[in-house]
Amino acid sequence: MIWAWPGRRCLPTMRNGYMNKERENRAGSRTGGIAVGIDIGGTNFRIGAVSRDGQVDHFEKISSQVLCGPGEAVELLEEQIRSFLERHSLEDRTLAVGIGFPSPVDAAKEVVYNCPNLQNENGGFDGRNVVRFLEDRLKLPVFINKDANNLLQYEIAVHGWKGKGITIGIYYGTGIGNSVYLEDHFLGGKHGTACDLGHIPFYLSDRYCTCGNRGCAECYASGHVLRDIWQENWPGEEFPLIFKNHSSDRPVQEFLEAMAIPMASEINIFDPDRVVVGGGVIEMEGFPEEAFWDYVYEFTRKPCPGRDFDVVHASREPGAGTAGSAFYAFEQLEKIEK
Repeated sequence: MIWAWPGRRCLPTMRNGYMNKERENRAGSRTGGIAVGIDIGGTNFRIGAVSRDGQVDHFEKISSQVLCGPGEAVELLEEQIRSFLERHSLEDRTLAVGIGFPSPVDAAKEVVYNCPNLQNENGGFDGRNVVRFLEDRLKLPVFINKDANNLLQYEIAVHGWKGKGITIGIYYGTGIGNSVYLEDHFLGGKHGTACDLGHIPFYLSDRYCTCGNRGCAECYASGHVLRDIWQENWPGEEFPLIFKNHSSDRPVQEFLEAMAIPMASEINIFDPDRVVVGGGVIEMEGFPEEAFWDYVYEFTRKPCPGRDFDVVHASREPGAGTAGSAFYAFEQLEKIEK
């Protein structure tokens, strides 16, 4: 499967003191270099090879649980990357690796803060300097980001939104992914943790989140919660049909309202030009989109922003996050070269 966005010319060079001279020489003599793009979600691990003109090849999707086995998660990730490179004979063509994690990363874009949905006996990726480890092992530049940023990066490239106002992306999946793009850059914050919408607290909550805090939005509006609703109310039915069969029932309506509250809050804060919405929950069969947006509009400030923003459905290409991760790697290489 192949798809594309507008191409960019990028070259590898020094990053945080890291220089792969052999890789630099190869890039200068060959136009066929690729970046490995990786999208790690709470459920699925996606990987692909992306050329500088935006073509994606060798796309693969497996369970993220491959990163949750015994041992160090960063070593398990290295094994997946190395195996992918060898399996498709990409060792001599790869210029960089871009990775999106379901977690905030530090401002230096090297350390993963915490991935509550990707845990093992050693704490998963929590607090690990993934970049330093992988660059040392793979001898390639490695660029990490939170997954929502890379998903939105893909949309911005495809739609040409750079320099065109404020774009927010909200992705309802295993958790709640969130990203904000202001004109020509992502909002990162002092520590790199800005726009973690899934951990905005709900008032008077008695539920505890996997992050350890009380009352996070993900305790009410995530894929985990939707599955709990199904188990509590309709366990004899197929989970993927919960919206098709029960969209008007109270538990589902309460879930939709919980989804709408954090989205409306961010819309009120940023007054965006457009909202990109996606994720596995939104994509489920029979998702009651009209009812969902009615809840959002109920909570947005009137008269503005009200309903005065564009709604864009996130790409359903299975490798959009993979492509966005590679795009991010190419962009960082280009910035370093300049």
